[in-house]
Amino acid sequence: MNSSLFLKLCHATSVALGCADNDALGNSHTIDIDGVNIALFFEEDFSPDLILCYIDIGPLPVFRRQEILERILAINLLTATKTSGVYGLDQARDSLIFVQQFVSPELLSGEELAKILTNYSAHAISIKQNLLDPNNLRPLPTILADSLDQHLHHLA
Repeated sequence: MNSSLFLKLCHATSVALGCADNDALGNSHTIDIDGVNIALFFEEDFSPDLILCYIDIGPLPVFRRQEILERILAINLLTATKTSGVYGLDQARDSLIFVQQFVSPELLSGEELAKILTNYSAHAISIKQNLLDPNNLRPLPTILADSLDQHLHHLA
C-alpha cells in the first residue's frame, strides 16, 4: 500500500460510514463512530503493509484503577495476538485504548473497513460499560464474551 491508496481507503470508508466530510479520516487520521474516537495511522516509509488502529475506550477512573489495569493485563494474556488486538493505557490522556493492526490493508475495501470500525466502536462501548465501571466485578471471560462479536476475530 502507498499513501495514495491509504487516502482512497479512508475516503471509501468514510463514504460507507455516511460521514459528512469524506476526506476528514484521511486528513486527520481520526473518526468518531457512535461517540468512540478511532485513529488510523499509516507510515508508507516504515510499514507499507500495515495500518495501525487505535480505539479510545475512555478515561481510566480514579476509583479502582489498579484493579482495572490488572484486568486489562489479564485480558491481554487471554486475547493478545495480532488478530485480536491489545489493550493499553494512553498515559498522555490517561485513557484506556484498544490497538489493532491491519496487515495487508490493500486487501480491505472501504465497506469492509467501515464494518470493522463500527464493530470496534461497539466493542469499545461495551468494554467501557463492563470494564471501566468500578462497580463491575464480572469475570473476564464473561466480559469478553459479551463485548466481542464472534465474527470480529476474522474481520481484522
